[in-house]
Amino acid sequence: MKPGPRYTLLGPRLGPLGRRAVYGLCLLLLITGAAWLVLHTWLRVEGPFGPEHHPLEAWLMRLHGLLALPALLGLGALLPMHVWPAWRPRRRRISGLVLLAACGLLALGGWALYYVADEMARPWVSVSHWVLGLALPALVLAHIIGARRVRLVDERAGQHRPGV
Repeated sequence: MKPGPRYTLLGPRLGPLGRRAVYGLCLLLLITGAAWLVLHTWLRVEGPFGPEHHPLEAWLMRLHGLLALPALLGLGALLPMHVWPAWRPRRRRISGLVLLAACGLLALGGWALYYVADEMARPWVSVSHWVLGLALPALVLAHIIGARRVRLVDERAGQHRPGV
């Protein structure tokens, strides 16, 4: 029989490989998205008819979209391994819900940017997608730091709460 999710004072956690994969994918998404934003916003190349978008923009966007697929699989893996088991103890719920909502909005925004051709909505969706994408690392960090603070308080109080 396979063991369930690992429970520590930090709560249900992915194993080291799963954690590295999720964090690595998130980091690659941040890098490709931020690099695209820099190229798209500030760097132009001189073309035969004047300034043009940088040729790497299209490749960065393709790579960003490709990386989103396994990142969504990683998010899906977090639901039964981390989110559902941590729901009952009622700790870090707000930051966890904010993270889930942010990831959902990022996925929805990416889908809309790729498939929705409405040129009126596109600039708004684009800006909201990159603002939320750039803010996501701070949200993740706040969630992790909050969980570690809870662990320290529990350790000082001599309490051990599996799944918290």
